[in-house]
Amino acid sequence: MISQEVEPTQKKKTIPEPPSSFSSLPHEIAENILARVSRWNYPCLSLVSKSFRSLLSSKEIYKTRSQIGAKETCVYVCLKLPNQPYASWFSLWTNPNKKRTKRRGKTKFKRDSSGNSVVPTPFSPFHSPPFPRYTATTVGSEIYIIGGPDGEPSASVRILDCRSHTWRDGPNMTVARDDAYTALLDGKIYVMGGCDIDSYSTNWIEVFDVRTQSWTALPGPGPDVDDELRHAYYFIIVNVCEGKIHVATIGKDYSYESKDGTWKLVREKSNLFFSNSVEAWCEMENVLYCCTDLGYLMWSTTEIECQEWREIKGLDELREDLKIGKEFGMVNYGGKLLVMWYPYSDLCMRRNKIWYAKICLESRCNGREVWGKVECLDMLTFPVETYKSFCCLTASV
Repeated sequence: MISQEVEPTQKKKTIPEPPSSFSSLPHEIAENILARVSRWNYPCLSLVSKSFRSLLSSKEIYKTRSQIGAKETCVYVCLKLPNQPYASWFSLWTNPNKKRTKRRGKTKFKRDSSGNSVVPTPFSPFHSPPFPRYTATTVGSEIYIIGGPDGEPSASVRILDCRSHTWRDGPNMTVARDDAYTALLDGKIYVMGGCDIDSYSTNWIEVFDVRTQSWTALPGPGPDVDDELRHAYYFIIVNVCEGKIHVATIGKDYSYESKDGTWKLVREKSNLFFSNSVEAWCEMENVLYCCTDLGYLMWSTTEIECQEWREIKGLDELREDLKIGKEFGMVNYGGKLLVMWYPYSDLCMRRNKIWYAKICLESRCNGREVWGKVECLDMLTFPVETYKSFCCLTASV
């Protein structure tokens, strides 16, 4: 009798399933993940695949970034180059791995650990308008360049979409203006000055509704208002406080009530010392800050009727650097004050470099004092031989 041996049953080998790829995720989940990544990584991520590139260039991802609070403050520096009719734009990119050159001697302040670098914006300078100076206004992720520069009046409106870095034309103003001043109030851009009030008294002010993309002309100050305001071709500061537009000339302060279109003389003599030398200003959390050409950093309360200018305390050492500055820029950099300048006395440094200081601010003594602390002081180098002037802006993207 032949015995039959039963062969043992072989266990089946389990083949592990391949890991799920990122591209296999539902569109909504992939979008939510990428929206949390810093925008500065988007150029590299867009090289991964066509689907990545399509998703990162869509407007939907920026809506998601806004909804989840992932927006970032982007700093742009605009240079006016010699013999060039168009401005050159650059953005500040965080590069912590940037190789640094050693400085000789002792330094008073820390260098910027974020290692900021300047990167040319990915559009041709021929698409950008002339150097904006005072004519630029930021609304969310878009920068509006309204009118023309000094000596080149224009009614044009150019809009830079900082999400896609593309320009488009907006509706023209009714009056050609140069170096006009702008203020943003309740989703509307108020444009004033830059033209002869006697010739354009009925539309010395124009208002642009961002939502409807339309203009409305408003009359300027009447003959009952001080003649200095009526014929002031340029102002020291224009800002918005408590629903009113505040205008400071060299000698006097005024307010404009947008609800009824009335002007009011607030102060016979401005208490901003060195007011005829204000170089830059910006507004942060209902406080106005400015820098004078002597290196003083000032702040002001938001109460127009008793607006009072005071020096920011704790910045005496920084003022030694600022007082030799030739030109200044100032922006709100995520709740910190970013001041830019180039030293007038150093001709080599001013050819293609700009210094900047990042300042943390603190309110003390029940809001009667503002103290500043220099977080870092560093220098930016631009890929140009030299420049004539610069301005800086921020956008939330």
